[in-house]
Amino acid sequence: INVANFRFSELSAEEINAPMKKLAFRNADLTDESFNELLKLLRYTPELLQAEFDDCALDGVGDFQPSESDIVRELGKVETLIIRRLHIPRFYSFNDLSSVYSLLEKVKRITVESSKVFLVPCEFSQRLRSLEFLDLSENLMVEEYLRNSACEGAWPSLQTLILSQNYLKSIERTGEILLTLKNLTGLDISRNSFRPMPDTCRWPPKMRFLNLSSTGIWAVKTCIPQTLEVLDVSNNNLDSFSLFLPRLRELYLSRNKLKTLPDGSLFPVLLVMKIRENALSTFSKDQLGSFPKLETLEAGDNHFICSCELLSFTLGQPALSQVLPDWPDSYLCNSPPRLRGQRVQEARPSVLECHQALLVSGVCCALLLLILLIAGLCHHFHGLWYLRMMW
Repeated sequence: INVANFRFSELSAEEINAPMKKLAFRNADLTDESFNELLKLLRYTPELLQAEFDDCALDGVGDFQPSESDIVRELGKVETLIIRRLHIPRFYSFNDLSSVYSLLEKVKRITVESSKVFLVPCEFSQRLRSLEFLDLSENLMVEEYLRNSACEGAWPSLQTLILSQNYLKSIERTGEILLTLKNLTGLDISRNSFRPMPDTCRWPPKMRFLNLSSTGIWAVKTCIPQTLEVLDVSNNNLDSFSLFLPRLRELYLSRNKLKTLPDGSLFPVLLVMKIRENALSTFSKDQLGSFPKLETLEAGDNHFICSCELLSFTLGQPALSQVLPDWPDSYLCNSPPRLRGQRVQEARPSVLECHQALLVSGVCCALLLLILLIAGLCHHFHGLWYLRMMW
């Protein structure tokens, strides 16, 4: 729809009292003037909770100035504002949005995704006093401008911040910049290209959730905050994980290069671990037993060696599906060659493979008995005398 020339027709407040909860614009063309007109709708939608703009175009510079007689000071009950893939042709002439600061003071959740956002002005951040959730995924944020956006007093109620797929480079600097967010509990900085992780970092004091997936890190160090309850480091280059996290309840390690399960004693309260698509070859009862409270383990799509130890363990644990939600379809043998591609649950090794020590012992005993028998017969029938005579 093209609402570039939209003009709101005046109505008396008694004529309409819409029960509308959500208003969404998709593939709509807007201008500064038509946006000002759309704001007048708020007086007739007192129950509106969410406004959404998807794949819209704004031909303007952010000069949002409603006429003095119809000025709208706030968004009523609107708590959620979602903007995705907003196209602004005159992007570099855009204003600082100071004209709409008052409109957003009571909004609790804001998503601005794939819209070339590189800066939230400090004064704007400070005015968003009710904001609890902020998603700035797939934008142009870097540390220098993030420092201005997260200035002292910015987003005082913010609990969840998503900065996925931006242009952040340093985990250490990012954590230090966000120290101003005293109530931040969840941070998603996935799909950024970070430099190697340092040994020490500073983080907001209440951090409980951290997403570092798809960031290219090679090692996890003590830079990770000890307060975490959920950590996602999937789709990286980790070949080991030996970090003590006493409060961690969920750990996501899928699509890395780990060859063994981490030591369960490092995570005394861990409930969920996902370690799919790594380089695991086996796991045992002792390894699983080292996790005192583990309830869910997803370890499918690894390179399992269907050894006698692994197969005897799985055969002896009929309740594996209670712990392994992806059992048995995702657990396939990679070796030995004759079992490759079979499900671990259905693989059956040969007696020779599983009882090699017993077989070797039996062969040795049989050879020894045969030698003793031949020696006894030679002695009884004077075999040595006959051999000497033959010589």
